[in-house]
Formats: sequence, structure tokens, C-alpha cells
Amino acid sequence: MHTRRRSMAVVVVLFTTLAVAMVWGLSLRLQAQLREQMLQQAEARALQLADAMGGQLQAYVQLADHALASLRERWPTSPGSDGRWTQQMLDGLPPGLVSHVTLVDAEGAEVFNSLGSPLQEQVNDQFVWGALMYGGDQLEIGVPVQSVHNARPMFVLGRPILHGDRFDGAVLLWVSTDVLAQLLGRQALTEGDVVALAHPDGRFLARSRDNAIAMTQTLPMDRPYMADRSAMSGVYLQQGVVDTVTRLYGWQRIMPTGAVLVVGLTESGVLKPLAGAQRQATLLTALLSLALAGIGGWIGWLQWRLESGQGEMRQSRQRLQEAQQMAHLGHWTFDARSGQMQWSDEVYRICGQDPARFRPDFDAYWRQVAPGERKRLRKAFDAALVDRTDLDDVHRIVRPDGTERFVRLICQSVPQGQGRTYRGTLQDVTELRQAQLALERVNNGLERRVKARTRELQALNSELESFTYSVSHDLRTPLRSIHGFATLLQESEAEHLSDEGRDFLRRIQESSRRMGVLITDLLSMARHSRADMHPEWVDLSALAQQVVAELERGEPKRTVRWEIEPGLRVQADPMLIRVVLQNLLGNAWKYTGQTAQAHIRLHGSGVSEDGQLGFCVSDNGAGFDMAYGDQLFQPFKRLHAHHQFEGTGIGLATVARVVQRHGGRVSGEGVVGQGASFCFSLPLEPVRQFGDTTPTVPPRR
Repeated sequence: MHTRRRSMAVVVVLFTTLAVAMVWGLSLRLQAQLREQMLQQAEARALQLADAMGGQLQAYVQLADHALASLRERWPTSPGSDGRWTQQMLDGLPPGLVSHVTLVDAEGAEVFNSLGSPLQEQVNDQFVWGALMYGGDQLEIGVPVQSVHNARPMFVLGRPILHGDRFDGAVLLWVSTDVLAQLLGRQALTEGDVVALAHPDGRFLARSRDNAIAMTQTLPMDRPYMADRSAMSGVYLQQGVVDTVTRLYGWQRIMPTGAVLVVGLTESGVLKPLAGAQRQATLLTALLSLALAGIGGWIGWLQWRLESGQGEMRQSRQRLQEAQQMAHLGHWTFDARSGQMQWSDEVYRICGQDPARFRPDFDAYWRQVAPGERKRLRKAFDAALVDRTDLDDVHRIVRPDGTERFVRLICQSVPQGQGRTYRGTLQDVTELRQAQLALERVNNGLERRVKARTRELQALNSELESFTYSVSHDLRTPLRSIHGFATLLQESEAEHLSDEGRDFLRRIQESSRRMGVLITDLLSMARHSRADMHPEWVDLSALAQQVVAELERGEPKRTVRWEIEPGLRVQADPMLIRVVLQNLLGNAWKYTGQTAQAHIRLHGSGVSEDGQLGFCVSDNGAGFDMAYGDQLFQPFKRLHAHHQFEGTGIGLATVARVVQRHGGRVSGEGVVGQGASFCFSLPLEPVRQFGDTTPTVPPRR
């Protein structure tokens, strides 16, 4: 007798230990899954923030590069002759970002600085000086140095002055790392987050927190953007170099400088919304474990008393029911051959039924299962019957009073004679399920905050585009005055001017005309960047034929062999995709202008693995050097001289912007003297813009 009692006690202890271990395992696994999910969401958020902030910072770099190009064109003949004009160029940049501008000769000695300070004998940033001398005609970025004029930490954005292949000096903009750090600090989300800009060699250029300390630090080579210089963006989790705080970093490379914008979200801040839910889940799991332990103790004690005699059996059964009620756990049996089913008292309570008036059977339980889950549960139960396997399922039931409860149904089959008997448990897990739903609501709240931040960043980009549009529009009036007065001077005073004077006058007229074309193109690019998108299925072949007809009407004497592949269709905004074709076909028309037997082709390139539909425009015209291929789609970048082919360098930048807004890609290949090919791809399904509720238009058959 004592041996049997000890055996039953061991079984109860093992069962209770297993149940507690399962509860804790499920709870910890759920918390780990939620933590991993929140980190994945934070990765996407950090990458989105880096992409948005990187786009804004790249716009600042492009504005600075445009200022350098303008100063380089104006200053070589009379450096600093028009201080007001120079100040206007600096005022076009964020306030205080650029401290001053200098012009240096081929030896590195200052020829002019906008501060009016004494001229220095040599540039103190030898890193950028070497790049300017030997790097060709491209924008170069320096490392932080102490300015000799105001003793503040700064770095250089510079352009070389070239005459043919000869280096004659450079124009330099001096960027304040302190002001840039303040601009980056405005973008931080929480107190512990950080935004930084790093030089391609790993040295900090600016940091929203501890900027002075960061100027003495260098990023290690284990950062992904240092290990792979061709990578453009990514995420990683690591300790910070400056303050050793663990953060989740999203980064974006800023072209053409190669600098890297890094947005760091603290790991503790990312997981902070989960802490309360974790404490609740841990507390609930602990309480449930205590309840299970208590149940195990009650069951063991009841089993022990059961062996003592019939007199104690009724009391043991009552205590077993109390234990089941404490754990919200009841048991049942079902004989498939006779159709009879038996429920414990706790099953009646869970289902909200009165044992005196309700007779349990298989169909009665199915009627209590929530309508939306009956089909799934019946399919799982039938599969268990066929395969003779156990069933463990969580679903909803509806009580007679209309309330819903989440229950866990466990079913085991027990062979008995020729028929089949099933037994199992039914546990009320509503509180645990509600805790899980509370955690899901926390996640949904995080997603709403991410969307709100995305809207704010989109508003900032919209303001920047509006600023570009306004500046370009306001330049028209003074430009028309310059051109008008130059024309009047030529008409009335040309005979009194020397040959050199008339040449100067002609240059003024030509420069103002080119500036007018540039402003028109800038306004066009800004308008296309701000236009609302309404994707629909577009006949790309028919649209291309219309563009070809317009080009031929402009130059009717030219003979070009066109090859437009029929039946090309794509989902895109009709107006914006027309702009893409006008620029690509127009470029092909322009750069085949000196080709005897010009041939231009538009054809499809099929569907890529990621669901992008590709198209290419090819020609046999002037082509270009692939060494400068990274400048193709940047504003104001031209690979041919003005006397060879007219243009402003805005067309391909507009193409890239329109294609990117559609969620596509664009690339170009060329060989000098043999022609060029520009390919773009658009998604089969249009990219959904934030807040867009327009339904996808199905293709016409």
C-alpha cells in the first residue's frame, strides 16, 4: 500500500513539474518572439529614418556642390569681387552650416576668403588637398580640422579648378561640425538616440551627442559601411565608440562624397514599451505556476487520501473539483461508439451550462464553438481521428449568456475493445490570451508612432522641395533683367565697344540663356517630385510613338531609324512616365545628332526576380565614359561639354526621381563613340504611397 502511495506521489510531482516547465517555456518563448519582433520593427524604422535623413542631408550636399560650381565659374577671373553675391550663395545653405568660403591656388595658399581675415600660406587639411589635386573634377570631403581663421572644428567640401588636365587651385566651403551636430540633434527621436555623419575613412564629421569628444574618435573597421565601401545602406546592433551605449543603427551612404549618415536607436529605448508587458507576463506566469503547483499538491494529497478508504473519497473528489476550479481546468470523456460524453463540474462552469438542465454530447459542444472557428477546429479533429493522433487546440466558445471565452482543448484517444474512447481536458485560458492581446496592442501602438514619424519626415522633404521650387522661381526676374539689359546694350552701344567688350557681352547673354534653361529644368524637376501619383496601366509603346512624333516635328530634316517594341505595358502615373520617355528618348535623339546612320531602340527586358518589369532605351550615338557613370543621375552633372551638346544635367536626375517614386530602379551603360543604353524598371504592382487609398487598377485583357 505504501509503495503504491509513493508511486502516485512521484507521478503527481513529475506531472506538476512538467506543467510548470511548459508554462514557463511558453511564456519565455512568447517574450523572446515579441522581443525579436520589436527589434525587427526597430531595424526597419532605423533604416527608414536613415534613408529619409540621408536624403535631406544629400540635398544639402547638392546645394553646397551647386554653390561651389557657381563660385568656381565666377571667381578665377576676379575672386571675391562681388561679396554680396558670394554671401547670397552662402545664404542659400542652412544658417551657420558653412562658416566661410576660400579660394586657394595650386600651391595651397589662400587667394581669397569671405571672412576678410589675413590670408594663410597653406590649407591645413592635407587629406582633402591630395584628393583635390589628383582626384579629378569631383566633389571632395575633408576630415575635421581646427580652422586657422576662427579656431573652430570644421571640415571642407571642395571642388578643384582645372584648366584642361592642369590643377590650378580649388574652391573650398568650410562646414562647422558644431552647427551640423545641432542640425543632426534635431532629428533624434528620444534622449538616448544619436545621429552622426562619418567620413569615408571612419572619422566623425559630426555627432548629435558629445560632438567634441567624437572629433577625436575613429570608427573601427568592423562597421559594415567600413568593411564594404560599395554598400549603400544597412542596419547593425553594436556598442557606440564614443559612449559604449548599445544601439540599433541604421545607416545610409551620402553620394557623391561617400560619407555615411548613421541613426542609432538605443536598445533599451526600443524595448522599453515591452518591459511592462514582460513584467505582467512574468507575474501571470508565476501565479499560474503557483496555481499549478498548488493543483499538483492538492491532487497528490487527494490521491493519497483516496487510498485511505471510501469515507474520504467524496471529500477527495470535492477537493479535486476545487483544484480544477482554481486552475480553470476540467476533464471530459467521449465514447465514439455509443456517443456518450461526460463532463466534470469545471467543464460545465467553463461552458456556462447548468449540470441539472444540460446534457453534454459531442454536437452540443460544437454548437458552443464560435462560428468563425468551427470549420477549422472540425478539420483538425477529423484529421486527428483519421491519423489517430492527439489534438491540442486553442479556440473561442460562446456561453449561453453571449460572453466569449478562450479555451484550450486537449484530446487523447484511448483504445478500448473494438471502439474508440476519447478523453481530455478543457482549460479556460482567457486571461492569458488577453495578456497576449495586450502585448499585440503595444506593438500596434509602436507601428502608429513609426507612421507618425514617417509623416513628419515626409513633411520635411516636402518643405525642402518647396524651398527649391521657390528659389528657382524667384531667380527668373533678375535673370530676365540681366538678359534684357545685355540685349539693349548690344543693340545701342555695340559699335562703341571693343572686340573684347562685345565678346564679354555675348558671354553674358549666353550664360543668362543657359541659366534660364537650367531654372526651367529645376522647376520641372521640383514639380515632378511634388506631383500626386495616380498609377494605372499605360501603353508604353503608344506613348513612345507620341514622343517620337514630337521630336521629329522639331527637326524634320533629321533621319533616324526608330525601333519601338509593340505591346509594352506598365503600371505607372501617365504624366510622370511620359516625362521619363521624353528625357530618355530626347537624350538619345540629341546624342545621335552627329551620327550618320542614327538608330534608337525602345524594348522590354523582362521581369526580374523581385517582380520588377524592365525597359531599355538604346542608341548608337556619342556614348560616355563609364568611369563617370556614378554621376549620370546627379543634378548638374554633365559628361559632355556645352559646345558639343546642349543640356543642363537635370533630365536624367528627373528620370531617376520619377522612377524611384514609383519604387523602381534606373541605370545606364555606355561606350565613347559607340552609343549608350539606359534601362529602368517598375514594379508589377505599384508602390503604395503613405496614406494612399487608391485601389490597384487591374490589367486590361
